[in-house]
Amino acid sequence: MKSAEWNEKMAKYNGIFKEPPRKVPSDKVVDGPLMGNGDVGVVLSGLPERQRLWISKVDFWKTKRIYPNGSPCLLGGIDIQIPALENASYDAEQRLHEASVVSTFRGDSALVTMTSWVSATENAVVVELVCEGQAAIPVKVDLWVQQGHESETENGKHGDVSWVSRKFTGADLDWPTEGAVAMCCIGSGGNSFELQPGIKTYIIAYVLTNHDEKDYVQESIGRVGLIDESRVGSLRSEHENWWSQFWAKSSIEIGDELLEKFWYGSHYIMACCSRNKSFAPGLFGSWITTDNPAWAGDYHLNYNYQAPWWGVYSSNHIELSEPYDTPLLEYMANGRKYAEQYLECGGIYYDVGIGPKGFPTVLSTTCASVTYEHGHLFLGQKSNAALCAVNILMRYYYSYDLQYAGQVAYPYLIEVANFWEDYLVFEGDRYVIYRDAIHEVPTWAESHPNDEWLQEFEDMNPLLSLGVVRTVFRGLLDMSKELGLNAERRGKWEHILEHISDFPTFERDGKTIFRLTEKGRDGWNDNTLAIQHIWPAGAIGLDSDPKLLEIAKDTITVINRWTDYNGFPTIFTSAARVGYDPEVILRELRRQCLEHSFPNLFIFFGGGGIECCSGVPSAINEMLMQSHEHVIRLFPVWPRERDASFINLRAVGAFVVSSELSDEMITNVDINSEVGRTCRVLNPWPNEEICISEIDGDRQKKIDWKLFENIISFNTEAGKRYILRRNMLRV
Repeated sequence: MKSAEWNEKMAKYNGIFKEPPRKVPSDKVVDGPLMGNGDVGVVLSGLPERQRLWISKVDFWKTKRIYPNGSPCLLGGIDIQIPALENASYDAEQRLHEASVVSTFRGDSALVTMTSWVSATENAVVVELVCEGQAAIPVKVDLWVQQGHESETENGKHGDVSWVSRKFTGADLDWPTEGAVAMCCIGSGGNSFELQPGIKTYIIAYVLTNHDEKDYVQESIGRVGLIDESRVGSLRSEHENWWSQFWAKSSIEIGDELLEKFWYGSHYIMACCSRNKSFAPGLFGSWITTDNPAWAGDYHLNYNYQAPWWGVYSSNHIELSEPYDTPLLEYMANGRKYAEQYLECGGIYYDVGIGPKGFPTVLSTTCASVTYEHGHLFLGQKSNAALCAVNILMRYYYSYDLQYAGQVAYPYLIEVANFWEDYLVFEGDRYVIYRDAIHEVPTWAESHPNDEWLQEFEDMNPLLSLGVVRTVFRGLLDMSKELGLNAERRGKWEHILEHISDFPTFERDGKTIFRLTEKGRDGWNDNTLAIQHIWPAGAIGLDSDPKLLEIAKDTITVINRWTDYNGFPTIFTSAARVGYDPEVILRELRRQCLEHSFPNLFIFFGGGGIECCSGVPSAINEMLMQSHEHVIRLFPVWPRERDASFINLRAVGAFVVSSELSDEMITNVDINSEVGRTCRVLNPWPNEEICISEIDGDRQKKIDWKLFENIISFNTEAGKRYILRRNMLRV
């Protein structure tokens, strides 16, 4: 698609604001126009006459072990005061294709356009101001830094550059964080100036921390001082090129502008906050506007941390998941210690809340009830480390990157396996999981009205753990064979997979549905733990036993959690995974986008942040193509009468696939093989002749293939493209 056509297409998905944001600042998700480069995040707020840029950074953490004092914090911001815009109209557009926010303020005597963006290639924040009319308009720009919360702050001037810094360096911190913002106004002669009609003025800020540069203050001052109008142009070109390449990696056309908007919008949000490989974004991404974000804004490992990335793998944006592994690997020393000291097990045992660099966000005397679980917030759950492995396995299966497998995935999976080999109990002819709570046991509370909550410590065979244990050992078997490692241990892993307890069920509303535990809680009034062994754990799919699929679909019907405080990232994709009615999935997904979204394209529920960025992409992708059972299924859970197409969705096996459904018929299949694995495709054209061509540059040749139980199988070579076509004449 040509650039102009693409920009026109993407313009339909822009975030539109007709009034100033109402939830900035916020201790959760903000509702203002967003921008970011995966490290620096900026959100806008305020009336036209006083625009505020809130500047935060994913590595700006306070690391004090007193809950909630260990969290990402706000760095500072910029205020732009234009008194002539008092009572002006407010219009802002969050433009996805170019990753900028264009704000237009129209007053009685002045019209000002403000274009803001965060450079995709440097930590530079750029604001472009231009006015229309006959007279110049006074502007005053103030750079400010967040105060308090046991921080040290400084500010100063270096020629035309203003700067501020904020530090958390106390002896009671796990590690220090220090950050600076340096700012200048190009061509204005200072921070107070007159905006001349038709002449663009630039406000430039540069943001660094001690995690970027040792001398971060001087570096930020020096770098912003080097930016002139010519350099702004270069940065803009680099920025647009980066985003153009990003959007070119995949696309969808499903005939539903609303769902397309949130599919693209979710990827925009993730690209804006998840590119710093050393620091993953916390619960609310890189838009921190308070020093006390909810739940410490940390990495909550009982699904919240994992969820944001569940859509990026199949969307062909694996690069956005690169920060994900870092805090998990950094926490392994803690996990080993906890497993040995508290459970007398090998491997790793992770608590619910963690931060970067091995930092536990809640520990010891910070808990109200230190009697339980040694003062940690394990909350009765043993599944956290295994649930974290699901994303690692997704990345591996979608890429078959053996270097990643050997250096990151396998060492982590082995530690998870070491734990579960010790923790599982073999009774009779099956493996059983004891004392593993399906829901959080509220050990943080000072007191409890009765002892019922203590019984939740005794949950037996919780659904989620049964699902993720299957996934971990199945993945470990596959990976060990690919890497040629630990052949002597495979027998044990196979035995666990063959003898792990069945998923518990019970009767409700006249249907057999999944029970949360074999002994313990049967159901819950909210949440979606009754189906998370389907997604994200991946323990059930369209190849599963038909009775199991029926139970899965009946569970989704009975629990009816389309609208749920914590369930948005899981319910829709689980439904797609088991072949639920696609019209219901699409209708309910549209409803959530309409009723639970902000103009900045965040989908928000009370407990969620960037976790909701996976809900639309993962569900739509699974409806258009499924591959987790190592068979590519095209449009498996999509209404046949609805035309749809996708370009470059990623399939398990490191295949990048494009296809189209038109007039109830799949009209083309285009597959790029990255590593040369055998490709298996559910036959899109039963009872018709099929031709498969291999494309290698300008050369094309037909290749042989096999058909078994309606699955087409053919060998591929790395870097080559394969086109599947049907003979238009029926056999």
